[in-house]
Amino acid sequence: MRLVLLGLCLGSVASFLPSPHLTRANPRIRSTPLEARTESGDLVQSLSRRAACLGLGIFFSSPFAAFADGGASLVENSKIREGGASTINNQRGARKTITRGVQLDRSDFAGDDLSGVSFQQSQVRGGNFKGSRLAGTSFFDATLDDSDLEGAYMNQANLEMASLANCNLKNAVITESYVTGATSFEGANIEGADFTDTFLRKDQKKYLCERAKGTNPTTGVDTAESLMCQ
Repeated sequence: MRLVLLGLCLGSVASFLPSPHLTRANPRIRSTPLEARTESGDLVQSLSRRAACLGLGIFFSSPFAAFADGGASLVENSKIREGGASTINNQRGARKTITRGVQLDRSDFAGDDLSGVSFQQSQVRGGNFKGSRLAGTSFFDATLDDSDLEGAYMNQANLEMASLANCNLKNAVITESYVTGATSFEGANIEGADFTDTFLRKDQKKYLCERAKGTNPTTGVDTAESLMCQ
């Protein structure tokens, strides 16, 4: 659609380009003021159309064009998979897409590489992250209730203040992750999950140890061992 509009715009400019005789001395213009005014008017109109096309070009190449396509509230426009809206440049190859406060309930990210993506304060209830790579992904203050994270790789994920109530964390690798006392694992399935080097508050650790069972198929670590259950 943008190419069509740009093509029409360029076509309009071509049709109003000033004639070559306007760039040279022309006795007709000096002798017939009416013709000069007419041709000058055509030149002004041509320049106006060029300015309008330039404005369209700037619009289509700017971030504002995204709003014309539906806005950032839609999953396909939030630039999650494209890696846009980068906020960190101090690490080579690093990216951190911001989706702060976005409504993403029941979104399907199964098998996707979402490393470094920030779902900060977003609603992702019932989301599908099965088998996803979530290394360094931030779920700070996010709601992940009833989401499927089976087999997800979550090394150094930020789970501070996140709600993972009734989540399926079976066989997930949640190593070296960041957790606070406000992080909720209530009702979560942690069979085969690896929590190695993830610091938990005493009451959280006690709660998870009561539910711990199985061995992580990726790391070979027992869930109870990773939680240092007594």
